[in-house]
Amino acid sequence: MSLKTRGIVFATFFGSCLIVGLLVAALTTDNWVQASPKRYNSSESQGRIHFGLFGGQKHLNVAYGWRRHDVDVLAVLQDEPDVMSYWLWLGTAIGTGLGALGGAVSAVASVLKSSSASKKSGTMVVLFAANILSGLSQILSFVCWMLQFLQYLTHNVLVAEDRDNNWYSSGLASLSTSFYLVVAGIVIVIINITLLIVATSMEKRERNRVLEVPTDEKTQGAIMLY
Repeated sequence: MSLKTRGIVFATFFGSCLIVGLLVAALTTDNWVQASPKRYNSSESQGRIHFGLFGGQKHLNVAYGWRRHDVDVLAVLQDEPDVMSYWLWLGTAIGTGLGALGGAVSAVASVLKSSSASKKSGTMVVLFAANILSGLSQILSFVCWMLQFLQYLTHNVLVAEDRDNNWYSSGLASLSTSFYLVVAGIVIVIINITLLIVATSMEKRERNRVLEVPTDEKTQGAIMLY
């Protein structure tokens, strides 16, 4: 493998590390969705709510000052299934986690491949498999959360206690930063796979050149002998 081909493979290391960072941030931050709920028959009331896959915060002001409450997403999933779907949440969490794992495997494999002059294709296969796994997992996460948002969260992000207190959030929610980290991760996977395809093509051309050289030498030797 030439130095140029190794450089292209090594470039995927940085992409893979970025994927891991983005998806770990997506898992640990509380900004998958945000909303500005309002209260019926109260122009002075204001609300802000945001949460991720595991927790978040809710700020409600009924004209007497802001009150902060923590949001326990797991408790909401268990106690109020009409607010969020457990299976769509699970698909999002698993997809994001597997995406980060695929990125980590890809990062290790890219270092091993780029630092070795070996022509064996096993590491390249692992590289492709890890990136494809990461990409498919992130797509799963993307699709599940989009369905979660369109079917549930765009209509309501509030628990029954808040709704009973005349708060509503229908049409007031939007996707937030943590979700877009997954979108960025999908784009980087596409770039990684494109780079690997280019590197594989270059490696094949290098092998063909090596195979052609002995043939030419033998032909010239036969001509001289004749």
